[in-house]
Amino acid sequence: MKKILTTQIGTCNCDITPKTKIMKTKLLIIFLVTICSVTLRSQTSEKITGFSDIRFSYFLSSMSAGGYHFKKGETIIPYGTGLELTYNLSKRFSTDFGIGFRTTGKRIVDSFIMSEFGYSGPIHNESRDIYLDIPVHIRFKLLNTRPFKIFIASGPKGTITHVNYYYNPGYDGQEQRYKGTTFSAGIDFGIIESLKINNRAGIFISQFYGYYLTGDLSELEFIDLKIGLTYYFK
Repeated sequence: MKKILTTQIGTCNCDITPKTKIMKTKLLIIFLVTICSVTLRSQTSEKITGFSDIRFSYFLSSMSAGGYHFKKGETIIPYGTGLELTYNLSKRFSTDFGIGFRTTGKRIVDSFIMSEFGYSGPIHNESRDIYLDIPVHIRFKLLNTRPFKIFIASGPKGTITHVNYYYNPGYDGQEQRYKGTTFSAGIDFGIIESLKINNRAGIFISQFYGYYLTGDLSELEFIDLKIGLTYYFK
C-alpha cells in the first residue's frame, strides 16, 4: 500500500512539471509577440524618411556692410514671406528648401551735394529693392522633447535681386532711371525652434546669420528672423 501511494505521488509530480513549463513558454511567446507587434506598429506608423512638413513664414532681415548699391554704413530692413518644405533623411538629419520674397518698400531720400563747384541743388532719390531668395539647408535635430524641438541648420542661399532707382537730377543733371536684375550667392547658419500643437499644426521661430560671397550683394552680412506656421504631413 505504501509503495502504491509513493508511486502515485511521484507520478503526479512528473505530470505537473512539464505542464507548468509549457504554460510559461506560451506566456513568454505571447508576451514577446505582443511587444514585437507594438514596436513594429509604432515604427511603421512613424516613417523616418520622406517629406514631413511645410512651413509658411513672415520674416524680417537686417542687411548691411556691403553690396555695390549700398551706402557705406547703411542698414536696411527688408520684410516678406516665405515657404519651405522639409524632407527627412534620418531620425536626426533632414534637409529643407524653399522660396522667399522680400522687399524694402519704396525708399525716398532728398539730399544735395556741396563741392568745389558749388551747390548741386536738391536731389530727389527713390529706390525699391525686391529679393527672391532660394535657401537650401541641412538640418540636425539638436533637441527632441515633444512637443518641442530644436534644430541647427546651415547651407547655401541664392538671391535674385531686382532694383529700381530714380534720380532727379542725376549725375549728368538730367532725370535718370535704372532697373536691373542680378544674382548673388551666399551661405548662412542658424537655429530653428518648433512647437507642435497637434498632429497637423505647429508654430516655429528661426534666426539665421549669413554672408554673401558673390554677386552685387557680395560682402554683405544679413540676419533673417522668421516666425510662422507649420503643417505636418504625418
